[in-house]
Amino acid sequence: MSEGSQATSHPSTANPRRRSRSIRLTIVAAFVGLLLLTVTPIVSYMHYRNTDALLELADELMLHLSEAIIEKTANYLMPAAVMVEMSAHLAEADTFSITDDTDLETYAIAVLRAHPQLAMFNLADERGNFLMPKKMPDGSIATKIIDRGARPPTVTWKHRDSLGNVVRIETTHEVVYDPRQRSWYEGAKKNKGKFWTDMYILFTDQTPGITTSYPLINTEEQLLGVFGLDIVLGAMSEFLNTLKVGSNGVAFIFNRKNEVVAYPDVSRIVLEEEGKLRPALIGELGDLRVTRCIETYENSSSKRFTFSADQQDYLGAVVEFPETLGQDWKIGIIILQDDFIGPLRDTARNTLLISLAILLTAMFLARALARSISRPITALVDEARAIQDFRLDATIQLGSRITEIQELNHALESMKTGLSAFRKYVPATLVQRLVQTGEVARLGGKKEELSIFFSDIVGFTTISENLTPEQLMLHISEYLDEMTRLISVQKGTVDKYIGDAIMAFWGAPVPQADHASLACLAALECQRRLRELNAKWGTEGKVPLPTRIGIHTGKAVVGNIGSSERMNYSILGDAVNLASRLEGANKVYGTFIIVSQDTHDQAGERFLFRPLDQVAVLGKKQSIMIYELVGESGSEIPHGTREICSRSSDALKAYFEGDWKKATKQFEDLNNKFPDDAPTALFLERCRAMAKDPPGAEWDGITIMESK
Repeated sequence: MSEGSQATSHPSTANPRRRSRSIRLTIVAAFVGLLLLTVTPIVSYMHYRNTDALLELADELMLHLSEAIIEKTANYLMPAAVMVEMSAHLAEADTFSITDDTDLETYAIAVLRAHPQLAMFNLADERGNFLMPKKMPDGSIATKIIDRGARPPTVTWKHRDSLGNVVRIETTHEVVYDPRQRSWYEGAKKNKGKFWTDMYILFTDQTPGITTSYPLINTEEQLLGVFGLDIVLGAMSEFLNTLKVGSNGVAFIFNRKNEVVAYPDVSRIVLEEEGKLRPALIGELGDLRVTRCIETYENSSSKRFTFSADQQDYLGAVVEFPETLGQDWKIGIIILQDDFIGPLRDTARNTLLISLAILLTAMFLARALARSISRPITALVDEARAIQDFRLDATIQLGSRITEIQELNHALESMKTGLSAFRKYVPATLVQRLVQTGEVARLGGKKEELSIFFSDIVGFTTISENLTPEQLMLHISEYLDEMTRLISVQKGTVDKYIGDAIMAFWGAPVPQADHASLACLAALECQRRLRELNAKWGTEGKVPLPTRIGIHTGKAVVGNIGSSERMNYSILGDAVNLASRLEGANKVYGTFIIVSQDTHDQAGERFLFRPLDQVAVLGKKQSIMIYELVGESGSEIPHGTREICSRSSDALKAYFEGDWKKATKQFEDLNNKFPDDAPTALFLERCRAMAKDPPGAEWDGITIMESK
């Protein structure tokens, strides 16, 4: 395309939707307006009547929420209580020993890993011996062991990684901690059964926690020790955060001391005071709703009440945990009154009947109009966009009886038929660009960097002489069809067919940053497919069609060439001639794909190349380095092929340096190992000739190509 043609915009590129509205939107707007006129007074009436039923719905919701919280809390705490009691019952009282029984530590660690809510397993006896595995923030386990029977008494810390492997052991003789003086030990000892501590802040996790413990008593009713499990309460706050309590409600848990046990924002329930952490009180949360709720509850005789905070009206409720849970906790629930609408009663029935009648009428009219107008037009718009994207294979079936819509559909089908035929003669990418952008085809071109591809069948003249015209046409058509398809798959543009030869290029009309790589991929795919086709043709009694390919990357003029009545989108320039010469150079070196230095450099390390020679093709004085394209670097390439590429590079270096003895030796070794390699045999012959009759000082290593 010329620059002048690119600057010309088709009128269709202007925005056709400016100050316009779709038929579908117009229909919807009309019906929405109708619905608003009829439904608004009905909804207003319904809202007025439903206000009276607010408390009833709120009570039901609060009941469900409190039941869910109690169930969640029970499921969270009770497994620990059951586990600590079961552990005490499983222990063998007659042989119970914290310091001698290594299985106790293994068991305790297994219990911690099996229950995410557990932070620490405590086990102490009446002598003050202590075993305490605990979870660390990084997932590891640290076990503290106090042995007061040792002389001197010892404190051992055993550190395990996340896989349970012991990575470090530390031992001291400073025994300060006495588990017998801890509340979890004293409580279980006093109760002679299950005991729950008050809430406290866990030292390691710095989050609220609670401990459940159970004593180990022998048959003589003597206390041997106490089992305890520390439970992290943070997950309860996370659960409350997931509860949907209207749009601006909240649920929380507190104890008899008005300490906050759980709250949706867990960061608020732990405070630091004089360097120590403690649970936050209700009034310290910074949530005025919660403060007003508890104040109202304490001054009210009812567990359901209303109150105000921040100029909003709320419903509040406080529910006690059942005694079976063993906690003196309470649940507070706060709900914004505006979040609820009560039972509809008579108003709901009347509103439902009126709304249903309006809805049915609207649905019937909208469906009828949408089918007859909106859907067919939308389908035609989609069809037009498909044509714009050059997707011409799809068909649509319209059920509209509107004459204008049917005629528009017929016109689009005719357009698709014409474009389908048009793209058989013109590069599909070019036609697609013209359709999409609305550009007018004009004579002219511009210089672009392209990758140019030439292919030619080996011995085609002889092949054509041995076939009838019909056989030749069918055979070549199958060949060209497959090659063209593979070039198109790699986004190439087929310029023309020159008898059996194919000329194609990459980089225009659509810019392609990786055009060199795409051209190389196309060449490899063509050769791979030809190997399959030649094998098939051999079984069918047809002649094989071996093909040579040349690729060059360089500047060329690309655009519309011809006359104002008939033009061809093509490329011109030395780069085109060079690609053609590289295809012919395959005959000299016995190869099938040769690329130029520029293509080699741009394709990069994605491909495996074999250096061939420094040549000056026919009609050019300037020489270039040429390479054989062997394959993709990451593909399965035989080891021998990789060896040929590597060793050929070393031998060529000696050849270009004029070290005939070294070059001859290297090529001889390569030829002995790979006698069928044509380039090796060629350079071995050259080296021997050069060694026998060395060239003069003017020799520069450039091979002059005397033919196309």
